[in-house]
Amino acid sequence: FHCFLPAVHEKSILLPLLPASLLAQKEPQLYGWFVYFALFSMYPLICRDQLLLQYIAVLGLFFLIYYTPGGSHGKRLNISCGAKLVLSLPFLCSLILHITYLQIEPPKRYPFLFDALIMFICFSQFVILTMYTNYKQWMLDTHSRSIGVKKDL
Repeated sequence: FHCFLPAVHEKSILLPLLPASLLAQKEPQLYGWFVYFALFSMYPLICRDQLLLQYIAVLGLFFLIYYTPGGSHGKRLNISCGAKLVLSLPFLCSLILHITYLQIEPPKRYPFLFDALIMFICFSQFVILTMYTNYKQWMLDTHSRSIGVKKDL
C-alpha cells in the first residue's frame, strides 16, 4: 500500500504545476522549463524508490508530446547567443547530475552532496520562474480594460 502513496514532495510539486499548465499556450518555453525542473527535483526520491525506468519514460513522453511537429513550442525566443548559453547552463548541470548521481558515490563526509546540488539547481530555477511570472503579471497591459466600465469594490 505504501508504494502507491506519493511522498510529500511529490504532492507539493504538483500544486504549482497545475496552474502553470495554463501557461502552456502563452509561454511554452517557460512551461517546458518548469516541468523539466519539477521532474528533476524528484530525481533523488525516484532513484531511492528504484523508479528510474518510469522516470525516463515520463520524461521521454513529456518531450515527445511537447515537441510534436506543429506544436506551440515553435514560438522561439529571440535572444542572444550569450543569453542562450546562460540559460542552457542549468540544463547542462542537470544532465551532468543525472549521470553523476547514479555513477559516483558522494564523499562520506557529505552523504547528501548530490541531493543538495540537485535541490539548489531546482530551487534556483523555481525562484527565477516565480520572479519572471510575477513580473509578467504586474506588467500586464492595464489599458486594455474598458474605460467607461465601473469597478466593483
